[in-house]
Amino acid sequence: MKSLDPQYDFTKRALERFVDKKSLNPRLKVLLAVGGWTEGSTKYSAMAASPATRQAFIKSAIKFIEDNGFDGLDLDWEYPANRGGKPEDKENFVTLVKELRKEFSPRGWMLTAALAAGKSTIETAYDIDDLAEELDFMHIMAYDYHGKWDGRTGHNAPLYSRDDEPEEEKSLNVDATIKLYLSSGAPPNKLVLGLGLYGRTFLLRDPVNPGISAPSHSTAFAGQYTREDGFLGYNEICEKQTTEKGLWQIVWQKAHQVPYMFRNDMWVGYDDDISLSLKAAYAQQLGLGGVMIWSIDTDDFTGSCSQNGIKYPMLRAINQALSAHVDKRPTDTTTSTIDPTKDIDLDVDNDLDDYRYDVDERTSSPGGSAAPTAFSPAFTIALGLALAATLAR
Repeated sequence: MKSLDPQYDFTKRALERFVDKKSLNPRLKVLLAVGGWTEGSTKYSAMAASPATRQAFIKSAIKFIEDNGFDGLDLDWEYPANRGGKPEDKENFVTLVKELRKEFSPRGWMLTAALAAGKSTIETAYDIDDLAEELDFMHIMAYDYHGKWDGRTGHNAPLYSRDDEPEEEKSLNVDATIKLYLSSGAPPNKLVLGLGLYGRTFLLRDPVNPGISAPSHSTAFAGQYTREDGFLGYNEICEKQTTEKGLWQIVWQKAHQVPYMFRNDMWVGYDDDISLSLKAAYAQQLGLGGVMIWSIDTDDFTGSCSQNGIKYPMLRAINQALSAHVDKRPTDTTTSTIDPTKDIDLDVDNDLDDYRYDVDERTSSPGGSAAPTAFSPAFTIALGLALAATLAR
């Protein structure tokens, strides 16, 4: 295992500075992630295929963690038995996790994994029962349900489905993903709900039709900071709403419980303070283990979108939502008292299916207070940063 960016991680001391944050909070756990989307699956499939290659990886991981002061490892193999992997990856992934657990437990280290949201990937990649026995947390990447690859507009991370969606798309939402994990044997208190601080962009084929499922081009548009076609960080989204005030129309999609915005032929499905608060409340009402943020560097970390210069408004909104709902969490977090086959009523109080509003019409952000807020000590917040390792070739 080796750093993806040695210049940044070591010469510029990024890993050291990151791990040093533990001095600010004695309860903070700092884990190293290995893998990611751009890594693919082929070399992870090869690594997990035999006892010898697994042990070589485990020894390398132990050394990297010890040398750099981490508290454990997050496995971000995207995905076993997919994207260049083999069918036997499903079983080999469990074996790898069990062997890592055997080495990590005596050292007091955490072992987690970032897991897919798509139904077909979940079913081919994971033995959820066996993984749940060994992992401390299962980080569910509940985003990227839709993007420019669809050829029509769709939201990055709907909370619920719409009645008018095609049947094959009714599983493409947070609620369906979490219920699938729960019904497959994952304990609620080990599931960590992933929240995306970004949006997916589209270019409309016909600006006169700017709604959900509107035809779109195969290319989209990028932001000035993240510079990825089809992607805008929340910091880029709120900057557009602030500097291009009145030019973007914002719509609250009632069924999905999320916003989207459009201007001419540009369309963005994203999360804001309200939708993230609803998802945090959803996680607590189901007794989940926590929430995960991907990623903190796309929040408004400079405070440039706030009149008061408030930094990290989305993180603050999530914190406040968790604080507001701590008394509603089940007392026994190992089982859920909520039927996973039924919807949780977290509806926004309005009678409109799709409500359009200008930026000036927004209520103040739940994160508008300058003071940090507390959250339940039994609830985990995982912050994603662009610090990761790769398998050595």
